[in-house]
Amino acid sequence: MSLEESPRSRRTSRRSRRKWPQLSARAREMLPLIGINAVLSLLISLGVVVVWDALKEAPTATPEQIAGGTVTATLTTALPTATFTTRPGEPVTYRVQPGDTLGTIADQFDVTVEAIMIANELENPDFIQVGQTLLVPVGGLPEPTPTQEKTNTIEPSPTRPTDTPAPTDTPHSTMAVPTSTGTPTPLPVTPPATEPEVAIREILGAGVLDEEQVFIFNSGRAVRMEGWTLSDAQEHLYHFPNLFLGTGGSVRLHTNSGSNSATDLYWNLEAPVWGEPGDVATLRDESGLIIFTFELP
Repeated sequence: MSLEESPRSRRTSRRSRRKWPQLSARAREMLPLIGINAVLSLLISLGVVVVWDALKEAPTATPEQIAGGTVTATLTTALPTATFTTRPGEPVTYRVQPGDTLGTIADQFDVTVEAIMIANELENPDFIQVGQTLLVPVGGLPEPTPTQEKTNTIEPSPTRPTDTPAPTDTPHSTMAVPTSTGTPTPLPVTPPATEPEVAIREILGAGVLDEEQVFIFNSGRAVRMEGWTLSDAQEHLYHFPNLFLGTGGSVRLHTNSGSNSATDLYWNLEAPVWGEPGDVATLRDESGLIIFTFELP
């Protein structure tokens, strides 16, 4: 067997020698990318380690630092929605809306009807008016502060014993000193109004549609005017709606058109009513009883 290389072996050896230079060139091209990736991976790892160590070594604020205002906190979460609560015993102001009753208002604020009546000095639970402002005693009525009466006690001062003088025939006069009982004089109390006193005070702008108005005032007990009527000599008739007129309250009845409110009512007519001299305005209650008449000059 000859020791010389066969032609096939020589071709394989030459092909292998040609392939090695190609692989070395590709490796040289990849070396920068591999180095950059290695450096980035190292920097990321170092950053994670440094941040982790800083978080573990961060000092915990003590209650003394928080109380002294030496700790600065950064909020990164959303603030919660604030909920406003009413302190017990603090009344809430509520304006009466259409359709409200004392019962619905009491249920809304979780109080009793009696508590609302006491807080607002109401006599009838059915007499409330749209637009009226009520005090709602949320948490209960405030308890009255008890007053302590001070009693002044005068103690006799100690005196030294003296020699008793011998009795004589000279008469001694004795004067009685009046003693104050300390009873205060009661103040006069004005009795509350027992009957409604609704009256027509004046009629303004007579004969002018956009200015005509009847001014009605209640100087007595509160009254509900639902079913009441107002008429003139020409048989124009107005029916009052469900209106609550409190003590000292007033309402204006306009002849023209508009939207009713707690203080202003509208007849919704297209011509004036009170243009005739000597015309008489008659106010009647729900039973037809004449409450007040007003004669125009």
